[in-house]
Amino acid sequence: MDYRARLTMSQEDLIELLGEPMAPELLAPELIAIARDPAAARELPGTRLVRDVLAPYLADIEHMPLTPYTLYREFKRTGERRTYQEPHHEKRAKLCAAAFQVLLGDDSYLDLLQDYIWAICEETNWVLPAHENREVALRSVGTGFSLAEISVGLRHVLADEIVDRIGAEIERRILKPYLERHDRLSWWKGGNNWNGVCNSGVGAMFLLLEPDVARTARALALVLEGLAHFLEVAFEADGGSTEGTSYWQYGLSNLIPFAEMLRLRTGGAIDILGMRRLKAIATYPIRTMLSPGHYVSFSDCEEVVAFAPGNIMKLAERTGVTGQLDVLAEGAPLIRDTHHRRFHLLWRNIAWWDGTRPQRVPIDDVWAEDVGIARLAATTSAGLPIVLSAKAGHNGENHNHNDVGSFIVHVDGESLLCDPGRGLYSRDYFSPRRYENVFANSYGHSVPRLGGTLQSPGAAYRGEIVAYDHGDPEKRAVLEIGGAYDVPALDGIRRSFLVDVPSGDLVLEDVITFSGEPRPVEEAFVTWCETVAAGSAARIVGERHILDLQIEEPADATFALEVLEEASRENAKPVPLKRLTYTVSGLDTELVGRVRIQVRAREPDSTPITSPQEEVLPWKKQS
Repeated sequence: MDYRARLTMSQEDLIELLGEPMAPELLAPELIAIARDPAAARELPGTRLVRDVLAPYLADIEHMPLTPYTLYREFKRTGERRTYQEPHHEKRAKLCAAAFQVLLGDDSYLDLLQDYIWAICEETNWVLPAHENREVALRSVGTGFSLAEISVGLRHVLADEIVDRIGAEIERRILKPYLERHDRLSWWKGGNNWNGVCNSGVGAMFLLLEPDVARTARALALVLEGLAHFLEVAFEADGGSTEGTSYWQYGLSNLIPFAEMLRLRTGGAIDILGMRRLKAIATYPIRTMLSPGHYVSFSDCEEVVAFAPGNIMKLAERTGVTGQLDVLAEGAPLIRDTHHRRFHLLWRNIAWWDGTRPQRVPIDDVWAEDVGIARLAATTSAGLPIVLSAKAGHNGENHNHNDVGSFIVHVDGESLLCDPGRGLYSRDYFSPRRYENVFANSYGHSVPRLGGTLQSPGAAYRGEIVAYDHGDPEKRAVLEIGGAYDVPALDGIRRSFLVDVPSGDLVLEDVITFSGEPRPVEEAFVTWCETVAAGSAARIVGERHILDLQIEEPADATFALEVLEEASRENAKPVPLKRLTYTVSGLDTELVGRVRIQVRAREPDSTPITSPQEEVLPWKKQS
């Protein structure tokens, strides 16, 4: 029986399976163990980690952030999300900080904790303004899940009216609407992270708070129907996610705790994490890693991803994919800011993580056919580890960018040629105007522009990895990316990435063929690093490494440099994105652009080059 059939159950079958009601404490036994013996819990590695990340919120916890009407309505007026979301998130992080102090035996924070609970229960809406068209949404589910587990884990010290208020608000805002209007919630059987986050959180709240077995069974039938669709559609055949690594984690963040609760509640009869499908899904971040803590940042993904170690260890343990623990390697950050405000994730870092952090993580060659990503790994003659990752895919993916053919050059923990990741989330960014943003359209990516024409959005515009060879002395990945452009005269763009294994040199070659009149082709390389162009040569200067680029074809082509200051500022980027370009043109129906890239360490006392006149580039001396 496949996972979909195993998750599709009637209310009647679930009533029989659930049997008698179960005390909520039995669904989170590790949480109750922490509350009963906080002295022992204080010595655990996860406790030290959680305390460190919550310390800034604890420092001024008596200052409760305000979430007033005027901030709530800022999104409707201007499309700006941050003005309300920042105090909203801070309030929940401080809720968690107070809850942890009480959980770990410090009752001096109990009054503050109850004040935070009461204030959150008094909020008009737990749904963020950007998601107001949904009655139940990501942040309301996150708030409810955290409050539900706080009420269970700290029931022995919380006032009865606080516990009752939590239950009443979750019922009014989440449980009742879900049962009565689930079919109006776009995420219920959606194909992205929302499905996993929301259905799993709702299922957990029913298990924790609903004493009526028949009502719980009815809800679980809906939850499992939604999650079956999530596991089938939100992940590709081999378990990959087109949303990227950070959204992979987010989509599973509630599912992993819920799956374990459900396994306990059904005596192992429903074991989501034990299904073969989850084993495939668990391998995904291992295939997208560039170095510990760094992952491919295609689409709206971030490059630096901090994982919740409790969830990761539980997923590795239950699926048997122990290699997944590599994401917790020494040097990688653990716990990200979205975890700080989610109590149900934080305490599991204490209970489920034993402090394991691999010392050495091998980054090898990967062709992830399901998501159209190739990874080539090598070492320079000087011993620097290099990873080149390139993307095919299509321009209608979840959190899509028009980025077919985009690539990253990552050297020992530093991306010198990047995929710039997400633009600033706003009303326009999730509207028909999305591709006016250079961080979502192809102008802000290392892909060609044909006669001024950018790639087109939509699943019909796609690329394909047509060859992959990770041999010696050369490694090679070849992509056909011409299908991403709506240019009738274009026959194709054959994009080849070659890694010379002995030296670590990289070569990027595009062969552009036309059936009609050829167009000039602008080749582009994007980077956050300081960059200088000097004729046919260019240099990209990172914090610890340098890339030297040389145009080999056409012989007369020269580099130009554009600094995207305004776009970067409008998208809240800490430094401006740079766009290094050269043009390939001619009368032939086949045009070739080729650049060689050499990697070297930056001298510790060197400074970035700011103009070509300050230093003659080394290959210029030789020529």
